Amino acid sequence: MPETCDVAIIGGGVIGCAIAHRLGSEGRRVILLDAEPKLGQGASDAAMGGILTQTEPACLGPLSAVLKRGRDLYPDWLAELTEVSGVTVHVLDGGDIQVALNETEMERLETRVLPLWKNSPFAVDRLTASDVKELEPKLSDAVIGGFLLPEELALDPRELMVALAATLTAGRHPIRVLLGSRVTRVESAADGAEAALEDGTRISAGTVIVAAGHRSGAFLPDHRKHLFPIKGEAFDMRPPGATTYALRHHVFTEIVEDGVERYPYLVPRHDGRVAVGVTYEPNVGDPQVTDRALDEIMQGVTTLLPEAATWEVGKRWAGLRPGSTDHRPIVGYVDEHRRVLAATGHTGLGVTLAPVTAEMVSALVNGDVDADTRERLDVCRPDREFVPPTQVGTPTPRAQ
Repeated sequence: MPETCDVAIIGGGVIGCAIAHRLGSEGRRVILLDAEPKLGQGASDAAMGGILTQTEPACLGPLSAVLKRGRDLYPDWLAELTEVSGVTVHVLDGGDIQVALNETEMERLETRVLPLWKNSPFAVDRLTASDVKELEPKLSDAVIGGFLLPEELALDPRELMVALAATLTAGRHPIRVLLGSRVTRVESAADGAEAALEDGTRISAGTVIVAAGHRSGAFLPDHRKHLFPIKGEAFDMRPPGATTYALRHHVFTEIVEDGVERYPYLVPRHDGRVAVGVTYEPNVGDPQVTDRALDEIMQGVTTLLPEAATWEVGKRWAGLRPGSTDHRPIVGYVDEHRRVLAATGHTGLGVTLAPVTAEMVSALVNGDVDADTRERLDVCRPDREFVPPTQVGTPTPRAQ
């Protein structure tokens, strides 16, 4: 006989765990399935940790309303996780600085990007070169100006996953976590759905939620062509003697030299480390670290922050972001019986959108979708027309 529950969730990354916590806290019996021996071992473990609101092209359009709700939810969501788990998730709330190292890049920001920022529901502040130096003295003297995006946050995704995992296993809610459980098939019928595992176990549920990151296409045949992996590499560095935030903001720039584009992104951690990256390789499914990526990232980072050339390189990693054709998540029912629900395709914004994705999924499962939630769900609806990538803003490599 199959095991039974109200909701089975495939995928134990930040999205699957956020949904499990939300539905479990509402009293639903949840089984969370993940093929790995530990939660958050996929894209969530490889994320940079920026809570992005404006700096990704995908943020500046229909997704803005979803991002705004997610940003509004974040402080209380983290406080709730900390209260249940006892794990503090350290948050850097100074904002994100996007700088220009030459007049060409400054002109691009002012003429092409700033109008989009002003049309978003988030603040933006223009910075002179001296403003940037005052905020972040370590940055290159070549910086000629930039913009502060004060509502963007930064955290360590691994710390977030520790808090989420502890929350799910705290015993407060009817949630079971089954690790090492590889799902091979999902089927739906009028009275429920079933997930079949590789070991022969069957999980029978009222709803099966597919939150399996870049692997979600295996369970969503109608959307397989719109889902693909995007490889990203990054690593930690530590300034000599640093024991707390080495920078007060996360910092990003775009550099074009001799036809080569680089996108250095620095995200400081509360213990003195600085995460730096990140590469962007669509349709690459091999999560191996490479020396080529290390060299590529270092060239950009040391151009932006020259003293980083003396910093020690620590942990290196690679991950596979769950990409979607139009760089927007896919959230909603995908079968005729409304028993299989997708929550995937976040294209590097999974950490950013975790709490609002959980809220949207909860509204669907509970059949209680208000007007504002409906507007957000319409942006992510699975039956939308997927615009080819050439017709929308392409993400920069920092999204992870």
